[in-house]
Amino acid sequence: MSIGCKLYLVLEILTIILQDFICADISLSSLGKNSYNSYTDLHPKWGLVSNVTTQIGTHAYLPCKVKQIINKSVSWVRVRDDHILTVDRMTFIADERFQSFYVENTGLWTLQIKYVQARDAGMYECQVSTEPKVSARVHLHVVVPRTELIGDPDRYVKAGSTVVLHCVVRGALEPPSYIIWYHDAHQLLGENQQKWKIKLDRGQPDSDGDIPNVVGSLIIHNVNKRDSGNYSCSPSNSYPLQITLNVINDESSVSAVTSSATTFLCSSYYSLGLLLSSFFVLIVNQQNLITGTEIKLRNERKMTATPS
Repeated sequence: MSIGCKLYLVLEILTIILQDFICADISLSSLGKNSYNSYTDLHPKWGLVSNVTTQIGTHAYLPCKVKQIINKSVSWVRVRDDHILTVDRMTFIADERFQSFYVENTGLWTLQIKYVQARDAGMYECQVSTEPKVSARVHLHVVVPRTELIGDPDRYVKAGSTVVLHCVVRGALEPPSYIIWYHDAHQLLGENQQKWKIKLDRGQPDSDGDIPNVVGSLIIHNVNKRDSGNYSCSPSNSYPLQITLNVINDESSVSAVTSSATTFLCSSYYSLGLLLSSFFVLIVNQQNLITGTEIKLRNERKMTATPS
């Protein structure tokens, strides 16, 4: 066998050994109860991007599986500012929500981000300190649910009627575990069934996705003036919204509300008319003053020009 063939075989053997010695992939495992992560498998290719989707307020887990690495460090870097977050199990950022941990005998290095915020979205890179460096990227998507009201935020109702207040939570990966209703600062509990009732229903998915909406309802029976005030819908996984309820005793109260609004408008127009009239009189007086001054100056010039 020629020297060239022997050299070629040696190189082939070394290549196989190195490939088996250093390789890594992005794992598909989902860790912990607080996560709601979906992964795109990249096994076993480096240099590509996987995706993790989680909901704001939950924990995110970014996996990086590294096989048979001896005396090499594994780092996590936030790509947008090149900030080194962790090196092995050590954390290099003041934000205590970031932590890297290793599962023994699996080669899995996971970056944990607790209580995910919207600003945490973006690209993260797992790096292995080989020469040359090998790395893989994970893109974190953060879903932010939104709370919306169904109906007018300022409601006028007649005393004795039944009122139903609705709010809907849209775009949540996980439905809210509860929706709390408040009347002013007082939390409404489900014990007083004769006066009010609280319901939590799954609605239909949005037209732009397959995530179902969740509708929270507050049903108030036989409302009276004491039921007037601000009602807050506060989901466990989204921002609260407020509805103002105005209870009117009878038809005369409705007329009074309309009459007071009309009176306010009329008084406003009257005040505006007075203001415009005063402004017009001021302009006329100013013009008369200017005209009188000009006549006086002309007379003085004539008297000065006439020889004595």
